[in-house]
Amino acid sequence: MKKTIWLAAGIAGMFLGNPLTDAHADVGIRLGDVRIGVRDRPDFVIDRRPNFVYLQDQGFSVSMGGPYDIIYYGDLYYLYRDGRWYRASHYRGPWDPIREYNLPRQIRRHHWDDIRRYRDIEYRRHDSRYWEERDRHERDRDWDRHEGRDRHEGRDR
Repeated sequence: MKKTIWLAAGIAGMFLGNPLTDAHADVGIRLGDVRIGVRDRPDFVIDRRPNFVYLQDQGFSVSMGGPYDIIYYGDLYYLYRDGRWYRASHYRGPWDPIREYNLPRQIRRHHWDDIRRYRDIEYRRHDSRYWEERDRHERDRDWDRHEGRDRHEGRDR
């Protein structure tokens, strides 16, 4: 009888003494095309580089015609979706949630309705050929930077 009790106590001690460290819970929600998990960052699906309109008076660029409201400022992208802000170093992400008070002052001091209005006014100032040419140059520059090539020298950096 003593052997059985000691054996049961030893087995129980092994289970209680070694916690499971590989156990993970993967809980998440999907809202339209945005997936937010407990452990991971939101996943915004952006298939191509957004077109941006530079707002000189505000000091940043705003996306035009895409599925998300994105601001480009200080080599970072800021995405506004469903009342929340996200930040990334590339327009494809990964996106980190940030609080509004952590936004740069240049962005934080404007409301989204005003930013959209400024963007639309600036966009209408030029004809479509102006924006197409400008976007082509920006896509080429972004591609070269992403590939790590110096466009003017034609070689890798």
